[in-house]
Amino acid sequence: MTNTNRPHEDNVIYANFGAKRRVSSAEETVGPLVPPSPRELRERIRETAQRIRNGVGEGPVQSVSHPSVSYSPASGRLREAVAQRTDQGRAKRGREYAAEGRVTGFNVRVNTVEAEVHGSQPEPFFAGFILARRSEEDLVDAMQQLGGGGGAVARAKRGAFPDQVVDTLLFADGDDARFFCDCPDPAPLCKHIVAVTEVAAKRFDADPTLLFALRGLSVEDVEASIREGAEGTARANAAEGSEFFWTGHELPDLPTPKIAPMVDDSDTDLLRRALESVSFTNIDLLNAVADIENLYDALVEEDH
Repeated sequence: MTNTNRPHEDNVIYANFGAKRRVSSAEETVGPLVPPSPRELRERIRETAQRIRNGVGEGPVQSVSHPSVSYSPASGRLREAVAQRTDQGRAKRGREYAAEGRVTGFNVRVNTVEAEVHGSQPEPFFAGFILARRSEEDLVDAMQQLGGGGGAVARAKRGAFPDQVVDTLLFADGDDARFFCDCPDPAPLCKHIVAVTEVAAKRFDADPTLLFALRGLSVEDVEASIREGAEGTARANAAEGSEFFWTGHELPDLPTPKIAPMVDDSDTDLLRRALESVSFTNIDLLNAVADIENLYDALVEEDH
């Protein structure tokens, strides 16, 4: 046996396995820091997000109270219509697709919501839904119903739409909408449609006025329509002898801004390009984007 002289102190021998040189102290056995692999990086992101959800951190966490989570009338009705027309398996998988960031190219046009959904196939599927057409008279009537009372636009921005207005701008029943997807699934509502509608529902929660865009209206159009109707009412109320001549009307409520995900307003293409350098496949890239979105959602969830 060859007698190899290794540095030692008492009965401790220092060795740097795999090194090209001998070492003489414990400090020299520590090599340079190696950056984590993409898989390790994603695992760390998931673990951090889970710690935040569980209220576990590096030190004491100050609890922050937020208002309870609630769906806007439009998103609640859309989710209900989807749940009634598909099975639990497709609904669960579709919601997972939406949460994983597999819905891209989300677009709202007049009477139509559409997007691409990246599933297990190489090419994405095109899915969405088309609403029944509304006449100009229908929309005018809806704006008049919305304009009843003070602060109508402020209420609309909070998502506080009367049921009759949601009936007109979205639908009274899911049968008034046509759901579509070019995948081979023969079911009336596949998981790709569920994914697109879930993203649409989240957008309605974040920005309830998106419901106006579905009907070719803008907030400015709605404000102008309500203002015109209010001016006529104001003239009648200001006339001598009116019951409101001296008392006036109730003042509108103060606005309560809603938390909206910043990720929805960011350029995801830039994020994808930044993550390409640490992603081996498109699936890795989608998972990385979804992990970062989950981490952000965990930071801004209203129940923390």
